[in-house]
Amino acid sequence: MSAAPFETPEPPRVSRPVMKLVERAVRDFSLVEAGDHVAVGISGGKDSLLLAAAMLELAAREDMGFEVTLIHLDQNQPGFDREGLNAAMARLGASLEVIDRDTHSVVQKMLKPGQIPCAICGRMRRGILNAYCAERGFTKLAMGHHLDDAVETYFLNLLFGSRLDPLKPATPASTHPVTTIRPLILVEERKIEAWVDEVGLQPVACPVCDSFPQSSRRDVKTFWQGFSELAHRDVYASVREALYGDPTTFAGAGVEKS
Repeated sequence: MSAAPFETPEPPRVSRPVMKLVERAVRDFSLVEAGDHVAVGISGGKDSLLLAAAMLELAAREDMGFEVTLIHLDQNQPGFDREGLNAAMARLGASLEVIDRDTHSVVQKMLKPGQIPCAICGRMRRGILNAYCAERGFTKLAMGHHLDDAVETYFLNLLFGSRLDPLKPATPASTHPVTTIRPLILVEERKIEAWVDEVGLQPVACPVCDSFPQSSRRDVKTFWQGFSELAHRDVYASVREALYGDPTTFAGAGVEKS
């Protein structure tokens, strides 16, 4: 009697309520068009894992007409869980293009005493990804920013930037023919957390960011999470419509540059 063949588990599918929000963002803000080749930025965190699954599902549909490639920027950060990222990709049944750039040592040399590296690292990361996308012919770069990120950015701009400026669904790069898109912009972080738990994915944390617990963004995040938990109604639905209920507000999508 021969042994039964090993069966690879089916890649996890995104829940229908979350996919409806992703589809709404893609449709309302024209994030993807037929013929696009979309690079999906994968850090290994929960947001990028759900983004990968959602974009792979959309790209597999005949009515969408676009291609997807998952890309990861290896910044040579000490302690990064490479095996964990590989395991997550295997669970998603997806391959990954890896860009190897030692930004970690460069950022460390640029830091002033007591300075948090995240802002410098983020700008450098965006520049590398935009240049790579332009070289490879990717028209869009999808990132995993979600509704909570949008709320936090709004409050940061209000409290520290003296402006009422929400996170935009799409942001054209200033130096490359690439547009950053945010298909998860209408999705609550709590739904992403619930999904990775449900399907058994193990997100990979940033070993650098998590070592800096004190920052203005984290303070705002703590405030928002506490308020949303204490509220007696679904404040997410209200915020979603207040910030993104009118797609014509973002019709230009070219004011903010990445």
